[in-house]
Amino acid sequence: MKKIKYLLIITMAVMMSVSCSKDDDDDVNPIVGTWGLTETFDGEVIDIEIAFKANLTGTIMSSITFDGTTYDESDNFTWSTSGNKLTIVMDGETDVTTYSISGNKLTIDADGENLVLTRR
Repeated sequence: MKKIKYLLIITMAVMMSVSCSKDDDDDVNPIVGTWGLTETFDGEVIDIEIAFKANLTGTIMSSITFDGTTYDESDNFTWSTSGNKLTIVMDGETDVTTYSISGNKLTIDADGENLVLTRR
């Protein structure tokens, strides 16, 4: 149970941490698309996929596998950007984080730790 809570905290940190900059109305915001992160800890696999849609909505899906069992979770959110800040609103809670995009990598500052997601 501790492992599930830990993995859900990681998922929430990633979701709250993803960010981007706002572009002109005629340009597509570079954060639009699907980003992912897969990590393994002591044989346990965490897979997170975040989809940012052009209509400022999104979905985060997480899959956690340990002891041969997979647990899936999915949540919807809304998002907006301003400069290097990303605001995500999910389940009535608002989180603002900083980010940078370089090539196909999205780097997020999540409470002082950098998370790197890759465009999928």
